[in-house]
Amino acid sequence: MATAPTANKSIANSSWTITGASAETREKVRKAASAEGMTIRAWVDKTLNEAADGKPAPRSQSSSDTKAIAEVASKLDDVLKRLPENPQAAEKASAERTSAAVLKAVAAGFNEMHRVAKDQARIAEGKAPKKKAKNPASSQRTTGS
Repeated sequence: MATAPTANKSIANSSWTITGASAETREKVRKAASAEGMTIRAWVDKTLNEAADGKPAPRSQSSSDTKAIAEVASKLDDVLKRLPENPQAAEKASAERTSAAVLKAVAAGFNEMHRVAKDQARIAEGKAPKKKAKNPASSQRTTGS
């Protein structure tokens, strides 16, 4: 329990005595003050002021927190290593590869349309259509699917 200062002392010079704190609590306060390089009196004063101002008390990190933070940091480092040094150049190269693939597919489509048109013209003339030559790319698509 805390004892309030007497009326004849100024508030700045008054001191409190806290009784009834458990040995565990006193040990925690001693360790916390020591960890921050402060006297117990200074640490308690700072902590009580922060609590009175509504500031959350700093939470010490457990070993599991430290391990989790290290794992997240490691994963972020891995992601950063995979990012290109020049994102604009990487984006341009990707767009060029995509454009090339689209153009190749369109060209293949036009070639097939041209072949079918020739076959239809042969049929219209009463001739048999030519047998379709095996296209390695089309056989890979049908067997791979």
